[in-house]
Amino acid sequence: MKPGVYVHIPFCEQRCYYCAFTVAVSPEETYEPYVRRLIREIELSGFKEPPETIFFGGGTPSIIDAALIEGILRALPPCTGEITIETNPGTLSDSKLDRYRDSGVNRISLGVQSFHDEDLRNAGRLHNAEDVFRDIQSLRNHSFENINVDLIAGLPNQRLEVWKQNLDWIDRLRPEHVSVYMLELEERSAWGKNLANIPAEEVFASCYLEAAERLASAGYVHYEISNWALPGFECCHNLKYWTGVPYRGFGVSAHSFSGLRRFWNVTSMKEYAEMLDSGKLPISGEEMLTRDMRLEEAFLLGLRRTCGFDVWSVARDLDVRYPPEWFDRICELEDAGWIRFDGKVLKLTPAGWLLANGVTEELLWPTLLSTSEATP
Repeated sequence: MKPGVYVHIPFCEQRCYYCAFTVAVSPEETYEPYVRRLIREIELSGFKEPPETIFFGGGTPSIIDAALIEGILRALPPCTGEITIETNPGTLSDSKLDRYRDSGVNRISLGVQSFHDEDLRNAGRLHNAEDVFRDIQSLRNHSFENINVDLIAGLPNQRLEVWKQNLDWIDRLRPEHVSVYMLELEERSAWGKNLANIPAEEVFASCYLEAAERLASAGYVHYEISNWALPGFECCHNLKYWTGVPYRGFGVSAHSFSGLRRFWNVTSMKEYAEMLDSGKLPISGEEMLTRDMRLEEAFLLGLRRTCGFDVWSVARDLDVRYPPEWFDRICELEDAGWIRFDGKVLKLTPAGWLLANGVTEELLWPTLLSTSEATP
């Protein structure tokens, strides 16, 4: 399968209070030098294989000039598949959308987060609900037929009734794809440092299960824990991450995966610039995936997909024997209502979706041991 390409555009107009990503609130004159160096990174990498998908993430890629996006696409091998760009409401214009279409961008991910203006103000977002409605209409007018909307559940002081109104708007606007993320507070974020007043765990659970039920009834397929799509509109790029397909990342802090090796770029904009200006790739570190690391990822990523995964295929690929104690644990987790296992495919139940990481840990340690063979 052809690889995917991730391109990191770190620039933002301001850092949202929940954000812990590598972003830069920088003046516009810094955009072009960064992109010039990113193109230099592509050249130095020797990456020549035509990718099946390209994903521009950030940051806010849509705040830089569309001509810079075009330049990056010209520097990459041609992609005939899915090309996604993350955007923020209020950063799109008719001319920008025209250039996106002309350069091959065919999927827009819109960082809505909420349709409730109070939620948006509290989160440090610069747009309002009217910006969202206007941008979605503009995207349709420019013939974009693959739109994703990001929502965040569990924003501080968010009420369940407001969350239901968010889902009402999804039903009216009918984007092809919806991503629902549970708010996670990391120390690097403003809220993580100041312990924002987030809702109780039962509110998170109610929001998530309400989304799962409402989106299913509206015709969306729940194909990954946080992602729903109308049939045929699953995110091809993200599916590569979840199925272990190699991908190449470019830009500050970008990660790459070759199948057995993972490596990542420096997170400092200054160091990124200095290394490329001296003709060096800005790689900060790497790791070779051990058998145990691959096993853990197979379970973690396999259980994130609602279709589950074939445990015997993993056993054959990684030379694993499942001991009797592991099957005992399977029975316990089934009785608890967290997983389903038909003797071949292992998957989470709706109750298990809320506990995915914990269930994965229960399945892996300490009962899953290394052996020299796997037997179905």
